[in-house]
Amino acid sequence: MISHNKFYIGVLMSASLLGTSCRKNFETVNDKPNGATISTLYTEFNYVVSSLPITDGEYSVMNAWLYPINQQGVVVGNAYPFNNARTSVWENYYLTLATYRKMQSEIAASADSAQYNNVSAMLRTIMAYKAFKVTNYYGDIPYSKAGYGPLLGGGYFKVAYDKQEDVYKGILADLDWAVDHLKVDASQFSLGSYETFLKGDINKWIEFANSLRLYVAVTMYDKNSTLAGQEIPKSLAQPLLSDANNIGLWPANITGLQFDWRRWSFSANCYLRMGSTMWNLMSNNDATDGSGIFDPRCKLFFETNVSNQWKAYPQNSDVGDGGAPYNYDNRPKDWSNKGTGNNFSNFNFYFEDDIASIPELMLTAAQVHFIKAEVYNRGLGVAANPAFAKTEYENGIKASVSMWKSIAVKSAAAKVWVVNTPSEETITTAEATTLLTNPKIAYNSSNSSIALAQIYAQLWIDQYRQPYDAWTLLRRTGGKTPMASVNASAYTTTYGNFNKFMYPESEQSFNYDNWKVQTGGSDNNAKKIWIQP
Repeated sequence: MISHNKFYIGVLMSASLLGTSCRKNFETVNDKPNGATISTLYTEFNYVVSSLPITDGEYSVMNAWLYPINQQGVVVGNAYPFNNARTSVWENYYLTLATYRKMQSEIAASADSAQYNNVSAMLRTIMAYKAFKVTNYYGDIPYSKAGYGPLLGGGYFKVAYDKQEDVYKGILADLDWAVDHLKVDASQFSLGSYETFLKGDINKWIEFANSLRLYVAVTMYDKNSTLAGQEIPKSLAQPLLSDANNIGLWPANITGLQFDWRRWSFSANCYLRMGSTMWNLMSNNDATDGSGIFDPRCKLFFETNVSNQWKAYPQNSDVGDGGAPYNYDNRPKDWSNKGTGNNFSNFNFYFEDDIASIPELMLTAAQVHFIKAEVYNRGLGVAANPAFAKTEYENGIKASVSMWKSIAVKSAAAKVWVVNTPSEETITTAEATTLLTNPKIAYNSSNSSIALAQIYAQLWIDQYRQPYDAWTLLRRTGGKTPMASVNASAYTTTYGNFNKFMYPESEQSFNYDNWKVQTGGSDNNAKKIWIQP
């Protein structure tokens, strides 16, 4: 977990604050002088990595708002306000950005800076990921001049907002640099065991940086096809994530890492239920015994109601639901104890219960397959190729099922996941055949528009535990992700005006002039961000 100090971070951070905010659940890293020019590199790198876990407020907004906005799930009660995450996400990013600026400055000032290229590229990749996520939450943000206050002083403590398009350009420039400079080379400075994220595997770093570059370019394509059209072919020509390489925070890889905020977000006012939008893509019918389920992920993502029935909550309705399926005091000891009145299927309790082996995902191999499927379906930066699109689509489904099965099997090995545990970690031939030939899933090669909707649907499913990415997909495609048509006006009334996070109140207090230029003096959630049509 992250200690959330209540100070203004975006543009007023002082140098003294860099060492006062601690990151729990990561090993304490001491300076390790070994002849390297930069004695604090180990400490600071792990500090940047420790900023990656999802924040407390972010978790609460995921569960209370992003799932129903995306229709990946339904919320049946009152929970936290939509703007509950705006401060914690902002502070997390800008605190880390100041440390990043300091590290890059030290590397650049070193007489032998070239030997730190790998470290610099790793840092650029992490911060590109964080900036991509943050700008998709807020839209325009302080970026090109932000984080320099402790280094440069003066006007760098209060800086203007960059347009989201320029943020995207900066992200791509950093990823271009990272992909070009990451090298398996003995002359490169190594963080050794202090590199806790990808364990110093440079090939994985290359795959991560390059796959993220492809993801960013496709996300912005409809707004800047010239730049995106240049970046996409470059990405396709370099290594992308292999099916066994899903980027995220895996507790097994980082000693002591646990996602306590995730457990809190479920235990404290979580009212998530499986909605009919997701259910209809995973089951052939509404049989409550689950006999219609054809997608293995259904029984991993969700569970039955208190009567052991599979029952989807009808999207865009207000029938309500009860029970206490996320009562952590009861459920681990008594799985069936979901509380009286729990009539609809719940999000699987194991995502609350297992905080020590189920990962926080950042970029999956399946996501990359689906993004490539979109590229070939639409002809983004390359010639359209329906056959390639179909192959990537099907490979994405298989990679997604295998990843989620593997996560459940590993949780079972940790003595947590007991009910509906897969017997193997990868998709079986029979499962693949059933899925890929089901009329709801089978790729429609004869109609590119229908096929594109299928690609978006499967990407949306794979992003089950990345609802922030599904929200980006919903917005940048203009609502082409799965949506219920019944009582659509109820959805629009409740969720239609949520397009972005509002800026934290601290921006009004400490960066008022720039905040006012950006917002016109009035910030709101309804303003569309640049990637939206």
